[in-house]
Amino acid sequence: MAQTLFGASFLRLESAITAREQAQTVYASNIANADTPNYKADTRSFADFFAEKSAGVSGHLTRTDPRHLDISSSSSSVFGGVFHRHENALRMDGNTVDTRKEMTNMAKNQMMHELNVQIIKGRLTGMANVIKAGSR
Repeated sequence: MAQTLFGASFLRLESAITAREQAQTVYASNIANADTPNYKADTRSFADFFAEKSAGVSGHLTRTDPRHLDISSSSSSVFGGVFHRHENALRMDGNTVDTRKEMTNMAKNQMMHELNVQIIKGRLTGMANVIKAGSR
């Protein structure tokens, strides 16, 4: 019933919010381990988590360029693991966390999360207004 009432776009927004929350956890974990010797920064991003979350939503993503990753069910293992930076660590302790980059990613992700929440709130407000108008 939820799918017919809210539609696939609402489910995509729900998947986006969940993926944003998971990406925020990755950024926070990287920042928390910025001083841990030999810690390899987790490089998973919103796109990785969104692909996992939206796998069950039909018609949600279209590959519009051959350079885009194929996120069909056969390639879902690409997004299942933990990705670490294999850059040459500039630090003597082997840690690959770039705190400035993580903070920037965290701030951008937070703004996009807030935008997603506002979109959902707007849609729910619109539905509430329709219900109120229909009960008059």
